[in-house]
Amino acid sequence: MPTAPVRRAVTAAALTAVFALPSMSAQALADTGDEDIVRVRLTGVTTVDTKPWHVKAGDSWTTYLELYSPKKKFVGDASARCSAVEATEHRLTTQCTRVLRLKKGEITLHDVITRVDRSPITAKTSIAGGTGIYNDAEGEGYITLDGDRVHFDLHVDD
Repeated sequence: MPTAPVRRAVTAAALTAVFALPSMSAQALADTGDEDIVRVRLTGVTTVDTKPWHVKAGDSWTTYLELYSPKKKFVGDASARCSAVEATEHRLTTQCTRVLRLKKGEITLHDVITRVDRSPITAKTSIAGGTGIYNDAEGEGYITLDGDRVHFDLHVDD
């Protein structure tokens, strides 16, 4: 067994090495070697919408969409589950979870959107995960609500 002075010297050297090395944040560690950001642009056309005509806070509904590429090619479908968190005569704030079901996997989105009247609105949405080639998806993007159309412009970090 090493003598006490040797053990102290080894311990001191180890601690010095640990504290002298540059520290990396959790974000830097999570993103190490993962610079694959894919832009996904889709347009959804609403085919089913159970949203009540007069929405009150606490109301929930589902929406079903057919998804198309920018070249108008059918690429999958989507569903959304939304709840009203604030509802007045001219203003509606909703919290939604959306799942885009594509040929190579699904992408799950979460967003809170405040809409005034029924005018089109663009807001941020977060990418919370997915399946298939999107199994470790994260990131964010924009969602535009415009009548029976929903436009998705996502930056998927997989």
